Amino acid sequence: MKYEPLWERFEAILPDGTRCRVQFLRAGFLTLGDRPELYFFRVTCAADAAESASEEVAVGLSGNALKRFETARRSLSREEKIDLAGLLLKENIEAGKALDSNNLFIWDDELAALAGELGLPR
Repeated sequence: MKYEPLWERFEAILPDGTRCRVQFLRAGFLTLGDRPELYFFRVTCAADAAESASEEVAVGLSGNALKRFETARRSLSREEKIDLAGLLLKENIEAGKALDSNNLFIWDDELAALAGELGLPR
């Protein structure tokens, strides 16, 4: 059965009620360190129609965590990895956390938890 992506385009609401539109832009990876995969999203937040602010944010996925996960379970599709990144981004927006590398990087435990939230099969 083909995986249907859920988090390539979505809305999230900040704690103050501001609505944010989020759209996946592109994916890439770094060739240094543990070779993390990066997923870039545009986040546009507007308190009202006349006022909006847009920023590009990156969500990182540890290359080593991904290898361990895929060895223990199964390989993830590109769409599944985008959804893992999108879900983490949505949770951080709704919690009012800073959209920076400290909050937007997926390690082992978080990877397993997000995969469980998405209901990804083994």
